Amino acid sequence: MQSHEEVFFSLLRSGLWGTSPEVPEGFDEWGKVARLAKSQSVLGVVGDRMLNDSNISSRIPAELKARIKTFIMANMMTHGKLNGVLVKVVGELDEAGIRSVLLKGQGLAYYYPKPELRQCGDIDLYVGLEKYGDTYDVLKPLASSIDDRKALEVGKHYDLYIGKIAVEVHRYTDRYPTASLDRIYQEVSLSGLNKGLVPIEFNGVAVNTASDDYNAFYIFSHLFHHFLINGLGMRHLSDWMLFLHSRGEFIDKDSLKNILESLDMLEPWQDFGCVLVTYLGMPAEEFPFYESSRGHKAPKIVERILDEGNFGQERGVYKNRGRIYILNKARAMGAHIGRSFGLLFLFPRHSFRQIWHTISNGFAKVWNDAKIRFGR
Repeated sequence: MQSHEEVFFSLLRSGLWGTSPEVPEGFDEWGKVARLAKSQSVLGVVGDRMLNDSNISSRIPAELKARIKTFIMANMMTHGKLNGVLVKVVGELDEAGIRSVLLKGQGLAYYYPKPELRQCGDIDLYVGLEKYGDTYDVLKPLASSIDDRKALEVGKHYDLYIGKIAVEVHRYTDRYPTASLDRIYQEVSLSGLNKGLVPIEFNGVAVNTASDDYNAFYIFSHLFHHFLINGLGMRHLSDWMLFLHSRGEFIDKDSLKNILESLDMLEPWQDFGCVLVTYLGMPAEEFPFYESSRGHKAPKIVERILDEGNFGQERGVYKNRGRIYILNKARAMGAHIGRSFGLLFLFPRHSFRQIWHTISNGFAKVWNDAKIRFGR
């Protein structure tokens, strides 16, 4: 691991756990640290430590400090806007008798030592299949833009914007690559999004999040899905780790293990758990089903994550996009398949299933997306 990567992890652990960062004497690659933090979507957390640790701040160029301050201030403002939109949308749905469940995002920022430093994304709300169309009708008057109603017929969610804030409304949270696994997952998901919900208060309004057992699994399942397809960032792993740290005592370990085993996810769970313990500083005793013998995959996982950036933003397929929609989709699908082939040595069963799923569903998805996009 290069020196700037070691410093990056030291600063990230410091921001997540409140520990003192360790920086070698004479280290001066601060620009590389900041660029890596940005590509991993954790510049708020890492940048805060760079600015506020007295032993480090004096060693950073003034221009870089100014850019980091600007980023953090903008991120804090976006947090406020996201929370405002979240409570407005949830309030409108509540009035219409539609129960929603917040997925990921702001619900995970809540568990950070400084929630406003978690890099913002969009708002994901689960409403289920029964109320999916009704939600569209309720939210359309609020939206500055919203998917064509044809989007209700395909996919797991439709998109809308309220101002510049993106909201995804889900009828289900994910799809698994085989019919048998997907059937199990949908049953697990339906239970975890309807029973034992955990409310979190935003601006004085209680917003439901998923049950602890399901959320622990879902956060990991979501990040592992991205790892297999297009890449993920350290923000995903930080989210998962802080949730487990904060809610671990409320998780039914037997229930969680049953979910993991029934969906063939226990081994990847343990592989990524070694990343949390080795690189992000999670106490091994806090990680459910920790198995140190599975740590041999951790360096390769981390190497992939650092090279590719959050959601694969450092990969050429995303950095060099053309103007032709269908060609962009075809290139992306080919890149996803190629990437899954490259992961066969790490996760052979899961990668093979993902390759088959991408091929079998990719063309149908492009066709459906094109119909929605071009209004046919």
